[in-house]
Amino acid sequence: MVRATATAPTTQFQIQTRRQKLPQNINGTMNSPSTPHRIELRSDSNEENNCKRSLNCQPPAPKARKKLLSNHIGNSFTQNASLKSKDLPKVNNNDNTKVNGQHKLTEYFPVRRSIRKTKATVLEEQQLALERMVRNKIEEGLEVRLFKDKGRGVVAAKDFQKGDFVVEYSGELVDILKAKGREELYAQNENAGCYMYYFKHNGTQYCIDATEETGRFGRLVNHSRTNPNLVTKTLIVDKIPRLVLLAKEDIKRGEEVLYDYGDRSKESLQYHPWLAY
Repeated sequence: MVRATATAPTTQFQIQTRRQKLPQNINGTMNSPSTPHRIELRSDSNEENNCKRSLNCQPPAPKARKKLLSNHIGNSFTQNASLKSKDLPKVNNNDNTKVNGQHKLTEYFPVRRSIRKTKATVLEEQQLALERMVRNKIEEGLEVRLFKDKGRGVVAAKDFQKGDFVVEYSGELVDILKAKGREELYAQNENAGCYMYYFKHNGTQYCIDATEETGRFGRLVNHSRTNPNLVTKTLIVDKIPRLVLLAKEDIKRGEEVLYDYGDRSKESLQYHPWLAY
């Protein structure tokens, strides 16, 4: 018997897997403060000299002018804030009444509200959908076929999009010591085959033993190192780690679904050279 170590590109764990034997105001208008000084046009000759004298005066320094403008704007906002609600026109947002003689924008354009979901919401919904399919043992859009030199394999009976759930690698979850003992036992029976899927999650080594015939499709998915179209992901369902196979790319109907078993040992490649492809 040989042991396979699989690596899932999208997860941080190593997997060993099985081998087959084969500003606006409240009215909506802008508040424009008056200038800090006044310009007056006077026709009286007696006032002309005063006007000239006022023009010859030096303007306030930049900092003083800025401070004066700020004080004026602040006073303007304070006055607007002191207005009582009873002095303001009442606007009914549910009809197309005018405000200060002006038409509302909603008379011409409908109000649009965003229905886009946040990234966290989308990820949560995807997680819940995966858990539901695993609990219900959903394996839709798959069928078993016989392949020359490979034996049984699984083919897509419908189109899958990248990221879609395809199938669970279903079996019995056992600890590493029990898995080693079973592997030695299976090695004594040449017709039994071995479907031991070793993986690591949160620092703990696990194994899913799918050697027993159960009618589930996951155990029959074949290997491809060069052209896999599935990727393995660990999914926690009811506090138990499960392995699911997701579409690594778009999969057309009639294509065989494949994933990388990950076995790179020299011994395995010597007795199972198909692991290199």
